[in-house]
Amino acid sequence: MNSASPECRRLLAEVAQRDAALLADAFYATMERHPQAAPFLTNNVVHDRLHASMMRWVQEIYADPPQEAATVVAHQRHVGEVHARIHLPIHLVARGARLLKHVLNNQLAVSDAPETLLRETQTYAGQLMDLALELMSEAYQRNTQRSARNDEAYRLFSLGQNMSVEREKQRSVLLEWGQEVLFMLHRLPQPAVLPALSRSEFGLWFHHKASAMFEGAPEVELIAEIMERVDETLLPQMCVPQDGEDASRQLQSLIMTLQTELDNLKFQLSALFERQLEVENGRDTLTRLLNRRFLPSVLSREIKVATERHTQFAMLMIDVDHFKHINDEYGHEAGDMVLQQAAMLILNSVRNGDFVFRYGGEEMLVMLVEIDPQVACRIAETLRHRFETNEFLVSMGRKLQVTISVGVAVYDGHPDYQYLINRADQAMYEAKQTGRNRVCVAP
Repeated sequence: MNSASPECRRLLAEVAQRDAALLADAFYATMERHPQAAPFLTNNVVHDRLHASMMRWVQEIYADPPQEAATVVAHQRHVGEVHARIHLPIHLVARGARLLKHVLNNQLAVSDAPETLLRETQTYAGQLMDLALELMSEAYQRNTQRSARNDEAYRLFSLGQNMSVEREKQRSVLLEWGQEVLFMLHRLPQPAVLPALSRSEFGLWFHHKASAMFEGAPEVELIAEIMERVDETLLPQMCVPQDGEDASRQLQSLIMTLQTELDNLKFQLSALFERQLEVENGRDTLTRLLNRRFLPSVLSREIKVATERHTQFAMLMIDVDHFKHINDEYGHEAGDMVLQQAAMLILNSVRNGDFVFRYGGEEMLVMLVEIDPQVACRIAETLRHRFETNEFLVSMGRKLQVTISVGVAVYDGHPDYQYLINRADQAMYEAKQTGRNRVCVAP
């Protein structure tokens, strides 16, 4: 690449510097019309950030004098890792590169450079673009393979739970939902709406955890179909006022149909659990929370679910305040006991479908599925209050008062899960910087 003449490098750098905005505009104008590329580009945050990033990237790879090779290589690999993280298909990246080369060649062609210099510069520009794409693709493949291994490890870990306990728990949750519906039906006045099965504790568990635990199992699709029939057909029919002597008989018929559907669902649920093997791995050894290695797999799935179901989810980044002081004053054994009790307190404060991770050290991360921003903030404040008012036992019967700082970030449509993690982390840092024992919300 260093064989290009100084005139060639200078011309290319001038055009790239001058027309970076035009190149970025052309890129987005074309790619946003592509049905596969559009979902990655229509979010306002993505558009605003990536438009400026695209301009800098074009100017960087065609700079004269060029930046240090190690810096440029590291940047291309970072871009490839981001593409893998948001599951942007590599063929779309190649399509974008081809588009940029075409527009750049057109801009070079209208310059008043001699024909020989023009051909050299166009060839050189294409070679640099191909090299950048090669480095991106290498990082993309490496990161995708690592992600696939983690996805599979998470699936195996999920199967490693105590299946018999989890099965009975979900059967119990289903029974409670059915009893709630029957109670509402026999209470006057007749309800205008009944609680949807898909939004129940069982529904949240099924959509957000069972789909990963039992991915590919035929029972998953059958259970989903049953839930859809119940929510879309049976429950609305039960809410329609019935007149005349047949009203009670019609309602009883619908209740029998509902019971049949629930019995079928329980049968499929049992079959689902029975076909799986138990595997012991994947939890943090101290707190028994999810290992953070599974965070990319879970977050990627939640972004997909949120997009498909048009829902929101939130992330709470939690840090135990003055944890170093606890270790220094009472010893590391006391610190470990505090973390174990903190993990249990958090687990007992969230719903069945939510996720709790040991993020690192004294930091824990909670992912609240299908939740409004206001409710997420209320849960974060409830957690903060429970820590503040709870007594934590340590060795020798001593008790400690422990507080937490919490950062809240709500999914805003950005396809890169690391962006959401960073927002939650920054909000948590703000909570610590402004006095600790408080909740801060990411903008």
